[in-house]
Amino acid sequence: MMLIRVSLVVVVLVCLHSLSECSPLVWQLMDMEDTVLERGERSAGSGSGSGSGSGDYPCGDDEDCGDNGIENFVTTEVRQRHPSPKILSMHVTTTITARYVSTVVVTKIKNRANISLDTDFQFRLSKDAFISDFFMEVDGRIYQAEVKEKEEAQKAYNEARQQGQTAAQVKQRGKDITKFETNINLSPNITATFHLTFQELLRRKNGVFRHKVNLQPKEVVAHLRADVYITEPQGLSFANISWEQDDSLPSDFIEDALTVTRKSATSVHATMVPSSEVQAALSETGLQGDLVITYDVEHDSGAGHIEVVNGYFVHHISPEGLPRTRKNVVFAIDVSGSMSGGGGRFGSKIDQTKLAMSTIIDELRDFDRFNIITFSDRLTHWNPSLVEGTPENKRRAKKFVKRMGASGGTDIFLALEDSVTKLKESLATFNEGLPMIILLTDGEPSSGITDGTEIVKRTINMINGEMALFSLAFGEGADYKLLEKLSGFNQGLARKIYEDANPSLQLEGFYSEVANPLLYNVKIQYSDGAVEGDTLTDNNFISYFEGTEFVVAGKLKEDFLEAKKEISAVVTGNSYDVQLEWKLHKTLKTTDTGNEPSLLKPHQVDDFAQRLWAYVTVKDLLHKIDIALTNTEKNRLKEKATAIALEYKFVTPLTSLIVIKPDDEKNYDDILSTDIVEDEERGDAQATSMSRHIPLRHPGSAAASQPLYDPQQIQFSRGPVASAYGDPHFVIQLPEENTTICFEAKGRDGLILNLVTEPEAGLTVNGKLHTFEDSMAVRSYFSVLGFTLGKHQITVTASEIIADIGVTLSWKSESRISFGGFVVTVVPSIRRLIVSSTNGTVLMGVSRHLEHPRAASAHPRKHAGTDHLGLYILDSSGLSDQVDGLIGQFYSPGNAHVELDADINPVASGDAAQGNATMVLDGIKIPMVWHDRNQRKCWSAGSAAVGNLNPEVFKKDDLF
Repeated sequence: MMLIRVSLVVVVLVCLHSLSECSPLVWQLMDMEDTVLERGERSAGSGSGSGSGSGDYPCGDDEDCGDNGIENFVTTEVRQRHPSPKILSMHVTTTITARYVSTVVVTKIKNRANISLDTDFQFRLSKDAFISDFFMEVDGRIYQAEVKEKEEAQKAYNEARQQGQTAAQVKQRGKDITKFETNINLSPNITATFHLTFQELLRRKNGVFRHKVNLQPKEVVAHLRADVYITEPQGLSFANISWEQDDSLPSDFIEDALTVTRKSATSVHATMVPSSEVQAALSETGLQGDLVITYDVEHDSGAGHIEVVNGYFVHHISPEGLPRTRKNVVFAIDVSGSMSGGGGRFGSKIDQTKLAMSTIIDELRDFDRFNIITFSDRLTHWNPSLVEGTPENKRRAKKFVKRMGASGGTDIFLALEDSVTKLKESLATFNEGLPMIILLTDGEPSSGITDGTEIVKRTINMINGEMALFSLAFGEGADYKLLEKLSGFNQGLARKIYEDANPSLQLEGFYSEVANPLLYNVKIQYSDGAVEGDTLTDNNFISYFEGTEFVVAGKLKEDFLEAKKEISAVVTGNSYDVQLEWKLHKTLKTTDTGNEPSLLKPHQVDDFAQRLWAYVTVKDLLHKIDIALTNTEKNRLKEKATAIALEYKFVTPLTSLIVIKPDDEKNYDDILSTDIVEDEERGDAQATSMSRHIPLRHPGSAAASQPLYDPQQIQFSRGPVASAYGDPHFVIQLPEENTTICFEAKGRDGLILNLVTEPEAGLTVNGKLHTFEDSMAVRSYFSVLGFTLGKHQITVTASEIIADIGVTLSWKSESRISFGGFVVTVVPSIRRLIVSSTNGTVLMGVSRHLEHPRAASAHPRKHAGTDHLGLYILDSSGLSDQVDGLIGQFYSPGNAHVELDADINPVASGDAAQGNATMVLDGIKIPMVWHDRNQRKCWSAGSAAVGNLNPEVFKKDDLF
C-alpha cells in the first residue's frame, strides 16, 4: 500500500503478496536505520487520503487484508480546523511493452489552507515494482528528482526542510515489507502536480500475465482517467481488462466508463473515464478498486522471441506443446513441538500441513517419484527410497501423513542431508526427471548444526547445483532469512506461509506452481562474441514449469552490431531422458538514420529493453545481497546494485529520490539544462551484472549432443546413397558396386511399408502411402513416416513432427531432440529433417514437399497435387548385416547386385550406358532397363513389383 502524506509529507507504503503484511500492526513497524535518519523530520499535521498504484498484490477472495492500516495515518486535530487538500485531477497511464510495465501517476492537488497540511495518497504496488522517477510541478515550473544514496538523500531533505524550502523525497522502507515513502513539504495555498513513475517486469504464472492498477483516491475526483496500452511484438493470444471494485461495493456503475479496443494482433488500448456521478454512485469516497489486466502472448514450440532495441536485447522463452516431465521430489516436513501450535480458525500448523499434504499427494502423477521425511531432532522415513506415485503408494503415503505428530526440537540440516542422500540414490538408479526438495518448517534450527551460515555452506556443497531446493516458512517463528539463503543458492525459491490466511490453501497454491515441470537443465546460449559478458542475465535454469516463462536480457557488443546482421540463440533442455534443442535467428533491423535496431511505435516504452535489463539485474543483485554469506560479498554486491539503480533512477533499499525547490530560482533554467546533460552522460555509462557462481548440473547429464553433421551443409542434390520420393521413386546406389538402380512402388491408399529395419542400431523407418487417381494416372506418395529410435517413436507429416513423449516440433523452427542414441534436427532453411546416430554412422533426411493447388492444376505432370514426404539415406556406413526393409535390403551384404548384358559397354561414368541388365535381389532375377531422363540416370525396374520389389512383401499393420 502506498501512502503519500503532504505537509505536506507524502508517505508511500506498498502491500506485499501476503496477508499479515497488510494488517494495521505491520504499518507501525519502522526500520531502526530509517528512524535514526529521520529524527526531527515528522510534521504534526495530517489530512485526507487519496492515491493510485499498480501491481499484483494479495487480498483475494480467500484472503483478509483488513483496512490495510491506512486510516491510522490520517487522524489529526489540524484536519478539523482547516479545509483538507483537494485532488483536482488524477491521470494514470500504464504502458506494457514486451512484459515490461511503466506506470505514470499524475496527481494535481490544491492546498486550500493558509498553513501547511498533511494529506495522504494510497498506492498499492507489486513487491517487484521499482519507483523510477518523480518530479513536481509548481507554478508552471518542473523540479526533477535526483537519485542519491539513501543517507545522502535523507541528509539533503532534512537540511532543506529545516530551511523551509519546498522539497520532496521518495525512498523505500524496510526489506521484508516493501514500503516506499515520499515526503513533500509545500507552502500554504499552493497547487502542485506530482508525477510518479514506477516500473516492473511481469512474470508469467499459470499461463497468463496479470497486472493490477489500483485506483483509490479516497474522494470523488472531477477529472479522473486511466489508460492502459499493451504492445506485445510476439502477438497477443488474448487480453482481458476489467474493473474489480472492493468486495463491499457494487461495480455495475463503472462498466460504461471502461472501453477496451483491440488495435491490432499485437496491441490493445483500454480507457476508463468515470464521471463524478459514477464515482459518487460507487461510494462516498469514489473509486475503491483495481483495473485488472490479464493477457497472454502467442507462444511457439521453439526457442522463443527476441527483441533488440538500442543495442540491448530481451529474449522470452516459453516453449509450448511439451509433455509434463517426471519429477523426483522429497518432502521434508517439520514435526517439531512448535508445529502443534497455531490454533485459530484454521487449526494447528500440523493439522493444516496434513490437510495440504493429502491434496498434494493426490496430485502426484503415476510416473513421479517421491518420498516423505518428517524431522524434529530426529528423522522418520515414510519409505526407504523414492517410489512412483501409484494409487497404492499414494494411499500409504496419506496414511503416514495422517499419523504425523508434533514433538521435539528442529534439526534442519539433518533433514536436508537425508533428503539430498535419498535423491542422489534415486538418480543414480534412474537418472531422469527434475530432482527437487520441498522443505517446510516453522522454526529456527535448535538441534544438530544451528549456525545458519554453516548450514547454508554445507547444503551448497551437498547439492552442488544438481537439484532444486524449495523452502516454506510456516508462521512468524520460521527463520525466513535462512530459508531464503538455502533456496537462493540452490536453484529454488522460498515462500512464507501465513497462519491467519488459510495455510493449507497457501501450501496447495505453492505446490501447484512447481507441480508440473516441463524441462530441466535448461541452458540458453547466444552467438559467439555477441553479448558483453558482464551484462548477460541468468541464462541457466534447473527447471521450466508449466505456465511460466524464461526472460534473458543483455547488451550486445558494439562491434557485433556493426558487423553482424542477426543474433542467434540456442535453447537446450531435458525432458525425461530426452535432450531437446531449439535455435532462433533474429535479424537486426536498422533505422533510416543509424545502425540502432528499432521496432517501437507510440505508447511503447522506447528504452524498454535497456530498462528491463537494468531491472532484472538490480533485482538479482538485491536478492544476492539478501543471501550473501559474508560482509565483503554483501558490500561488493551493494556497490554494483547502487551503481545501476542510480543510473536508471530506481528507488531501492539502497537509494532514494529527492527534489528540492531552491529559494533563489534565478538559475532555474540552468538547473534544467544541467539535468539534460546528466541524462546524456548517463546513457553512455557502463553497467555490470554478476552471473551465478553455483554450477548447474544434473547427475550423469551432459550438454545436448552436438550435431555430428552440420545440417546447413548437407546438399540433398548431390545424390544420397538411397532415396524414396515423389510417386514414389526409389533410387538406390548399391554399396558393393558403382551402380545405381531405381524402381517405383505403387500401393493401395493407407498401405504402410517397412522401408528400413536396423535391429543393431534400434532403428526402424515405416512409411504410409496416400494413393489417389487423377486425370493423368494413379499416384502414390508417402504422407506419413514413422521412425522408431531406440525406445522412442517419432511421427513425421508435412505439417508437424511429433515425438512419443508429447513434444511437437514445427517445420518452421530450427530445433533438435536427442534420445535413444539418435539426434533429430529440424532445419527450416532447407525444409529438411535430419536423423543421425550419435556414433556418426547413420544419417537420414526427410524432405517436406508442399504443393500449391494452382501449380498442381496448371502443371499436373510436374506437381503431385498433395503434400508429401521424401526419405533419404545420406550415410549407410553404420548399417549392419541384419538390415532389412524395402530400402534396407539393398545394404545387406551380397543381397543385391546387377548383371549387365554382354553387349553393354557403358562409359565409366555411366552417362552413355544403354541396353538391358538383370538385377539379382535375394536370389530372384529382375529385368532392368537403362533410365536417363530428368537428369536421373539409373538401371530401372519400373513398377514391375517382382520379388522383393513388391510393396506387399514389406507391408505393416501400423506405423510402429
